Amino acid sequence: MSAFLDDLYHEVGGKLVLKPDKSTVTDPITSILWKHGKNKVAEWDKDFGGLDIYAAFKERTTLDQTSGELRISGLKKTDSGVYSVEFNSKLLNKTYTLSVIKAVPKPTITSSCNPDKTSCTLTCEVDTTDAEPVTYSWKEGEGAWEDLDKQLNINKSDTGKSTKYICKMKNPVSEEVSDPIGQVFDPGEWTLKRVTVL
Repeated sequence: MSAFLDDLYHEVGGKLVLKPDKSTVTDPITSILWKHGKNKVAEWDKDFGGLDIYAAFKERTTLDQTSGELRISGLKKTDSGVYSVEFNSKLLNKTYTLSVIKAVPKPTITSSCNPDKTSCTLTCEVDTTDAEPVTYSWKEGEGAWEDLDKQLNINKSDTGKSTKYICKMKNPVSEEVSDPIGQVFDPGEWTLKRVTVL
């Protein structure tokens, strides 16, 4: 039987809490073993030596010997991976896939226009290193947020209207909003088109 997967995202420096489902364990619990991939994280054995916390998880990991709950603080990028737990030497069917990522920084908007400045591309600029996956949203004036791409094309027409744009970047652990940008063109009508970034 294939394992049930739980995909988890946590911020670098944050805390992870894994609560296993013991409902399939019918006998009294005498041993618990958590693994990160193939490496041991925490092991408790009622009959042989109590509780051991291993290697890089020392000093920041606790194991509840009754519930099997595992807590890891001060999360690092290297803590990313698959976690599994055994009760009484039997592997539970559920595993946990952890991704430890950074919070997104505040984005800035840059613009690039054609020579006659009738069409401009706005780009939501930010360093996404170790912060993926990220999504982008844009807001025009006082309008609603729209989930779009990193770049927007803005076109100027003959009628008079000016507005401001704001971009927002979000990942599973955080979000940040840029300062607004306006007056990319001289006053005129702006229309918004989606740009697909390949």
